Amino acid sequence: MRGHSAPPTQIIMLSTNPLPHDHLFIDFCDRDSNWGPLLFLRPDRTRPLTALRIVAGAIILGIPLGLFGTIVMTLFARLVAQPAPALMYFPLILTVGYWCVAQATLARAWNRRAARLSRWG
Repeated sequence: MRGHSAPPTQIIMLSTNPLPHDHLFIDFCDRDSNWGPLLFLRPDRTRPLTALRIVAGAIILGIPLGLFGTIVMTLFARLVAQPAPALMYFPLILTVGYWCVAQATLARAWNRRAARLSRWG
């Protein structure tokens, strides 16, 4: 056919980063007030956020808040005449949850920036 050309091919580029907005997490991490009593766990910007720091933060947050949650659930269970939950069930779930969320979001963004800064500086 004369004058007929194939339609232009579009190349779709997909990001390999499931969380493309690292800057939002980094901005959150850069504020001292967001770290609260865990500020001592924050490394220098050029150093990675290690698994040990993430585990420490998850334990420091998860166990006390989880125990408080267990107390609240126990009181509620007594109110509705149901068996109380196990003492360490909720703290364990909360600690693992904190670790998973921090590992997938904050640590990932922090460590990418640390790698960039250490290469440049």
